Amino acid sequence: MAFEAQLRYSNGMYCASTRRRLIECLLIFVCLPLLIAWLKPRGYIYGILWLLMAFCAQLLQHQYGWKFKDDWNWKGLSGKEVKRIVLRFIPFGAALLWFTWYTIPGELFSLPNRSLIMWATIMVVYPPLSILPQEVIYRSFFLRRYTPLVRNPDHVRILCALAFGWMHVIMLNWPAVVFSAIGGLLFADTYQRSKSLAAVCFEHMLYGCFLFTIGLGYYFFHGNAMR
Repeated sequence: MAFEAQLRYSNGMYCASTRRRLIECLLIFVCLPLLIAWLKPRGYIYGILWLLMAFCAQLLQHQYGWKFKDDWNWKGLSGKEVKRIVLRFIPFGAALLWFTWYTIPGELFSLPNRSLIMWATIMVVYPPLSILPQEVIYRSFFLRRYTPLVRNPDHVRILCALAFGWMHVIMLNWPAVVFSAIGGLLFADTYQRSKSLAAVCFEHMLYGCFLFTIGLGYYFFHGNAMR
């Protein structure tokens, strides 16, 4: 009887913990992007992103013993991994180039054509300013924190991709959400396989810098959405 009572107590604690984690996930990854899209906090997007990363990093360190250096894992960005990422990028990159040409031909390569200095600045600043915090939040944190909700690496990868796509609802256009969800699936796959934040940041940088270069950044630049 004592064992049965303890089991019921443990199950109750597990259910309560799962409910809290589910509510946390909905608040951070569903409600917060909606709130940002509604309020349109011009000039504060990156500040919000870095604050959220700090919150997630604190939880990771406290509850999972997470260390940035170990998670970064340069060894995961091996020559074999780089080759795999680049080969997978080629067909997706071609599709993105076609989509830009077909839907917004006036924006094709508009950024480097308008200002090489601005283009070069974005290529240098964008990865540490935007990609790094996104990957800590959506790969390092999300995949550790919410795998117990679904108990399946494949399912949590899909959930992570949907959350990553939904985050881009702040851009107020469907291409940003759809393309980000597809990218989120690729990035989650890379992170789970390589166990390397460096590898997934490299892949994210490859796609992100390409988007801005070919003109598809028109859909992803938050300044367009915050007008």
